Amino acid sequence: MKDKPFRVLSLDGGGIRGLYTATLLQQLSMRVARLNGGAEESNLDLGAQFDLIVGTSTGSIIAVALAAGVPLEKVLSMYRTQAAAIFQRPMPLQDGCLGTKLRTGAWALRNSCSPANESSSLRAALAPVLKKETLGQVFARRRVALCVPTIDAESQKAWVFKTPHSQRLTRDNNYQLIDVCMASAAAPVFFPMHAVTSPNPGATSMHLFVDGGLWGNNPVLVGLVEALEMVKPDQEIEILSVGTCPGTKSKVLTEEDADRGSVQWKGGIDIVSLSLEAQASVVPYLASKLVGAMGGRVRLHRLREPETSSDESKHLALDAVDPKSLSVIEMLGQRATDLNMSELTNSAYPTAQHQMVLQMFSNLKQLQEGDYEWPTTPTST
Repeated sequence: MKDKPFRVLSLDGGGIRGLYTATLLQQLSMRVARLNGGAEESNLDLGAQFDLIVGTSTGSIIAVALAAGVPLEKVLSMYRTQAAAIFQRPMPLQDGCLGTKLRTGAWALRNSCSPANESSSLRAALAPVLKKETLGQVFARRRVALCVPTIDAESQKAWVFKTPHSQRLTRDNNYQLIDVCMASAAAPVFFPMHAVTSPNPGATSMHLFVDGGLWGNNPVLVGLVEALEMVKPDQEIEILSVGTCPGTKSKVLTEEDADRGSVQWKGGIDIVSLSLEAQASVVPYLASKLVGAMGGRVRLHRLREPETSSDESKHLALDAVDPKSLSVIEMLGQRATDLNMSELTNSAYPTAQHQMVLQMFSNLKQLQEGDYEWPTTPTST
């Protein structure tokens, strides 16, 4: 008997634009349930549909929540209500005006010796939901594998937090889900590096972690490589990749822009954004080429993102948490839902990828309150 396809969900980073991703996934779950005549349309267990979920930065928060069985409605509520507390000192929205440029310069100067935000508010937002569950515990409970990219700042090497979904994976079992998320989301300038004492018995070493988006903002290649190690030799792999709708980032530059200093780079913010968006734009191409070379064994689909106007795009900064920006981000998630549902259901000749995505969102079970009540103290795994 042929094994069922191995399913992977890959979630990009993008700061507060995780609200877009959560909106899109929640609305697609509801719309497909409605399409199939499902009686339940809320608190649907999308995470259980996947064998492996990978997520970077804000994508790690959604990935961990899905793997743990947290309803997307709960994730959406966190973004809506806690965004302003998480990003306490957001950079001014960029509109090209002289006054905005002056305020941005003052913002960069004010945060030149310390990050713009404290990380305690992010921990406070995650704690009521994730509590103190560990990677080992969540995998034992749900059997959904996780991979979360970050960087070990001391060694300056990539670090991918992994559940013990393979016998050889033992390093990360006792790391708490909260620390995993905060390590992956520790974007330079925005947040401090995330300090974690090794939770393994007998260890006292401290690790400092930096945002995984600096090398894996679109983690689809992490998911593909991990899946290839996990599956049987002839088992098919199905991957769904979801972005964060970065909007229009292109700029008109002149020769004088070549001599930018720290102020023109907005204290480093534009460097971080450039790194995140550049790699997120090229990785889908690289992944598609790898998938094409594998002779049909792997199917990959990336959900389409809506076009955005220049006015909408200014509300898509990593830390744009004013009410108007949050409204725009959520509206774009709704627009993306319409765009993708139309593509998935209106085609006279549906592709294998379209059918794959619809199946991923079909027959979702409804989560009950007790399904995401977890232990309040960590235990060894």
